[in-house]
Amino acid sequence: MLRGMYSAASGMDVQQVRIETLTNNLANATTPGYKKDVVQVQSFPELLLIQQGGPPRRNVPPAAAREIGFMPSGASVERVFTEYTGSGGVKETRNPTDMMLHGAGFFAVNVPTREEPGRVCYTRNGTFKVDPEGYLVAFGSFHVLGEAGPVRVGDADFKVNQDGTVVSGGLTRGKLSLVEFDDPGVLEKETDSIFVDTAGGAGRPAEATTVRQGFLEVANVNAVEEITALMELMRVYETSQRLIIQQDQLLGKAVNQVGSLR
Repeated sequence: MLRGMYSAASGMDVQQVRIETLTNNLANATTPGYKKDVVQVQSFPELLLIQQGGPPRRNVPPAAAREIGFMPSGASVERVFTEYTGSGGVKETRNPTDMMLHGAGFFAVNVPTREEPGRVCYTRNGTFKVDPEGYLVAFGSFHVLGEAGPVRVGDADFKVNQDGTVVSGGLTRGKLSLVEFDDPGVLEKETDSIFVDTAGGAGRPAEATTVRQGFLEVANVNAVEEITALMELMRVYETSQRLIIQQDQLLGKAVNQVGSLR
């Protein structure tokens, strides 16, 4: 009975992670450039059951007599990974500070910390602004990086070519730093829109990524599919709860009733 409780409890833990992941995906369904997370589940290793004690069995080899069989012991979360493939579509805003990427690349953004003021992170969210000093910034205060450092556009009257070249007042102000990764799995989400290169220097200058000014990338989250999956997970979670209650009741009867028989 305890094995049943452990299996049901492990199932609840898995469903809880999946529910939290789906909920976060839904919360970011309108976040430009958001890439949804997916939970990968694995089973615990099967356990070999061996007989200990009991009457001897005739004409059966001792080793075979002791082996009863294998028992699964529940499930666990192997990893939560980001699905970079697919796009929710394109949204035209006609706002010059809004940009989207066509291809697998990322914008490079300076996200400083106290220990590393020049830290470079990556994003697909192109809802940029121009700060009072004329620099192009992301998420309120993080400088959008060009090939020669932070990009200064002067004001909102500027143009970005498909290759990332920034032109303002008839002059070239720089070129956006667009980065591609051969293995996007090296990226880890720091926030819903900011990625960190955990491998360190795994990115390379983009070759097959272009910029579209005045557009935004829609998140690759299908709200209908996520809501349907969330409802299914809630039912599975409730079923696991009932199984634990039933196992607890059976265990109580075994201790209080069966154990008291003479």
